[in-house]
Amino acid sequence: MRLTKLIMLSFLLLGFTVIAQNTVTGAITDQNGQPLPGVNVVEKSTTNGVASDFDGNYSITVNDGATLVFSYIGYKTKEVSVSGRQNIPITLQEDSAQLDEVVVIGYGAVKRDKIATSIASVDGEEITKQVASNAAEALQGKAAGVQVLSSGGSPGASPKILVRGITTVLGSSSPLIVIDGILQPSGTSLNAVNAQDIKSMDILKDAAASAIYGSRASNGVVLITTKRGKSGKAKISFDFNYGVQSWDKIEMAGAQEYIEVINTRRTNDNASPLYDPNDYGEGTDWWDEVVRDYTPVVNANLRASGGDEKLKYAASLSLFDQESNYAKGYYQRVTGRFNVDFKISDKVTLKQDLSPRSEKWENTPDLLFNSIRIDPLTEVYLPQSERVGRNIYSIYPVSNNLVPNPVAQIAQLFAENKYYGLLSNTQLEYKISPAFTFASQVGLNVDALTWETFNPAYEFDPNRRRLVNQYTKNVTQNFDYVINNTITFEKTILDKHYLNVVGGVLFDSESTNYLRGSREGIPSDTDPRLWQLDAAVNDEGLLISATGNQGKQNILSGVFRTIYSFDNKYTINASVRVDQSSRFPKDRRTGIFSSASVAWDVDSEDWFTSETINNLRLKAGAGELGNQNIDRDGSFFTVGSDNVILGGQSVVSNFLSQFGNQDLRWETVKDRNFGVDLGLFNNALTFSGEYYVKTSEDLLNQVEQPGYTGIPGTVARNVGSIESKGVDIALGLNKTWNDFNLGVNLTLSSNESRTIELDPSNEVILGQKRATLGNRNVKITEVGEIVGLFQGYQTDGIFQNPTELNSHTSEDGTIIQPNAQVGDLRFVDQNKDGKIDDADLTTIGNPFPDFFGGLNINMSYKNIDLSMQWYGTFGNDVYNGNLEYIRSGTQNLNVLAGTTDVVWSPTNTDASFPRLTELDLNGNYKNPSDLFIEDGTYVRLRNIQLGYNFKVKGFEKFRLYVSGQNLITFTDYSGFDPEVQNQPRGVNIIDALGVDFGRNPVSKTYLVGLNLSL
Repeated sequence: MRLTKLIMLSFLLLGFTVIAQNTVTGAITDQNGQPLPGVNVVEKSTTNGVASDFDGNYSITVNDGATLVFSYIGYKTKEVSVSGRQNIPITLQEDSAQLDEVVVIGYGAVKRDKIATSIASVDGEEITKQVASNAAEALQGKAAGVQVLSSGGSPGASPKILVRGITTVLGSSSPLIVIDGILQPSGTSLNAVNAQDIKSMDILKDAAASAIYGSRASNGVVLITTKRGKSGKAKISFDFNYGVQSWDKIEMAGAQEYIEVINTRRTNDNASPLYDPNDYGEGTDWWDEVVRDYTPVVNANLRASGGDEKLKYAASLSLFDQESNYAKGYYQRVTGRFNVDFKISDKVTLKQDLSPRSEKWENTPDLLFNSIRIDPLTEVYLPQSERVGRNIYSIYPVSNNLVPNPVAQIAQLFAENKYYGLLSNTQLEYKISPAFTFASQVGLNVDALTWETFNPAYEFDPNRRRLVNQYTKNVTQNFDYVINNTITFEKTILDKHYLNVVGGVLFDSESTNYLRGSREGIPSDTDPRLWQLDAAVNDEGLLISATGNQGKQNILSGVFRTIYSFDNKYTINASVRVDQSSRFPKDRRTGIFSSASVAWDVDSEDWFTSETINNLRLKAGAGELGNQNIDRDGSFFTVGSDNVILGGQSVVSNFLSQFGNQDLRWETVKDRNFGVDLGLFNNALTFSGEYYVKTSEDLLNQVEQPGYTGIPGTVARNVGSIESKGVDIALGLNKTWNDFNLGVNLTLSSNESRTIELDPSNEVILGQKRATLGNRNVKITEVGEIVGLFQGYQTDGIFQNPTELNSHTSEDGTIIQPNAQVGDLRFVDQNKDGKIDDADLTTIGNPFPDFFGGLNINMSYKNIDLSMQWYGTFGNDVYNGNLEYIRSGTQNLNVLAGTTDVVWSPTNTDASFPRLTELDLNGNYKNPSDLFIEDGTYVRLRNIQLGYNFKVKGFEKFRLYVSGQNLITFTDYSGFDPEVQNQPRGVNIIDALGVDFGRNPVSKTYLVGLNLSL
């Protein structure tokens, strides 16, 4: 009986147990609807747990009323009460703080808390939001201390990247680009990288982070990590967007207003005759003739990835096609990327990346300048009766003010470029032991660029003609390779001592060769099939030209870096790199670059008990970097040749074309960095602030020698020093409320680059010489001042009456501006010598902003997402060189519509601009002055995107979105685009920044797009 009772009680308890338990199932996905395998699902306060399967599904039996805890690396942990439910689908949100834990650094990757240096990171998702040919566009405003300067609205244009200011005057100031550990040649454009393939971009900003790249890193380093395959089900994704681009129309004066301006100028100059504006119609609207209202841009990407523990793969193919806002000019690119990870054994892994690319573009003309200056009286084409005997390139009239007809320029432009490249990256990793890893990497970068130009024959009049056509072809080939062999030791000893040591030997070789041929006398001006060198006729006297050269440079390096952290509280980073460069003389080839940095995680101290502050880190670092920005043969004497006519015969002459310098040595940049990182309220609110000072020594520069030396041209020398200092600030708010996610991130940067020392014989460097300004320069760099300031005359208003004219005198009563009239500018006599000349030129503006930054906003609610990217510069000046013409009308050039309302006249004495005059004897527009200096402050909505994720059967992701780029710009700048840098060939960024001479503006872009995943 007793046994029977016990058995019945056991079954009764078992029944209650069964009743009290519940089996819960569901699918776990990320915020994009993609399944997450391997998510830990645990019943809270128990050891009962499971993991989601390959498709993100889970099944767990728990007590009724239990709470489930879902956790996954890189995602925010989520707790959900069961409450009797049997199916609970879960969406996990990415945790940016966790995702940023592992950061790519030189020759390795470590957790962020083991880094004591200055590194800014931008996630791949942020990069793909900006639709552009160049991934650098996406960096603008997203990384503190990184300034991205637009190169204008031409298709395929590469923006300029500046990391923490300027410390060099010779060669490029762009950062080193490293793709998956492979150093790219100097001047590499990010056009070669498909933004959809980028997993992350890490920018090494200080010397402590960059010193491991030694001689190539003085301008900072941009590390690009591409996406790789993951174990699991094969994933296929397709991304497509289509858009149109436009420019805001620049309204120029029509024919009648143009005649009124001419009459006013002639009246002010007491000249004749005058014309009746009513005799003229509307005239030619050159903007409508030259600029297309809307032009297309297409971007498509197909990607597949997957694999297992033995073999992982990722493959992609992309197409980018963009047309210019003119009838000529386009950029097309096709890229592929194939990444394979093959685990040969438990100790050996082989990785092979291949990235072929093809680019084709037609040069986009710079027609804006001529389109706004040409007069509206000129017709676009000659009448049919005047075209007899002319070819199709000669049917255009010569303008009344001699500005080239921009429609004719388009018709005569034939300039096409073809580029083919292959980037190969082979990596072999051998796990010697759990702590030791040997890695060998071979990178190959092979490319070929062919550009062809055809200049057809034409004749407008005897002074404007080309009687014989000409074809030119240039082929440039590059073969670069990198060999990296490193060994890494990484281990945590006694639970508190983390040690990471890397040592290696590296070799980097770059070689190039080019061949250029040019011939006159091509049989056809209209059939491109005959535009070949061999097709030219062999008539005596026609040009036959061929040039070519080749060059090579090598760098052999040794690197060593150690990272030590004690108890996650105190971190020390130190590195040294030894470079030997073939660009320098043999006894000066070696450069040694070292760095050290420390960090203190205050929040990890036992005595630190704040519930509000989750992260508090202090860090400091210092180091040295190198610069080898001289010509490959800069240290050598070179001999040139030329053809001269002696006695009626063509004779080849030889001459010393370059005077070498055997005393050249490395340019060195010394850097100090101090920073603080702060996280509040479970890191929902973050702050990062850094102060830095960079000083270049032994500045490499091309220096003109005194005439009495007989040395031709310039000589490369080590002269001078530039100091760049500033502050980087990053603020972030990232928080989730149920289904609503908000991310607001602000970056602010301030930088000042100042000249400390220059060549004693030449302590002033002048730049941007303008023939229209009396061959004066508008830029000046001098000792003790910010580099590249604007130079010109200071003005003191406009003369309003004869009394003001006569009272503008020197101390002895000499009239300072004897040619001035009422309505002209009053120039300041700086040296009080009673005249205005070059001695009165002074600093009139600063192209560098007081600070610049970006505001990035990301929001999502359930299936809806919205992102915005704002960028602005504050306190910078722009030299608006367009005002030389479009407000003066000098040389009968056209003016902006409404000019008569803003120039001085007896009835408009409060005008901003001086009177209209053709003679301009006072030099109102023939002298550089602060009349041309304007506030270049602007804030621009760089990108806005609104998307919706549809739930479509068979698709993991089905997202539609609309997007706009550069839609709104707030600025007081009167020019066409405040984001300017006039950088023709041979002009460095110091002399280019802030100078506006009618560059093509950035386009407004309207896009629709689709993101699909299977």
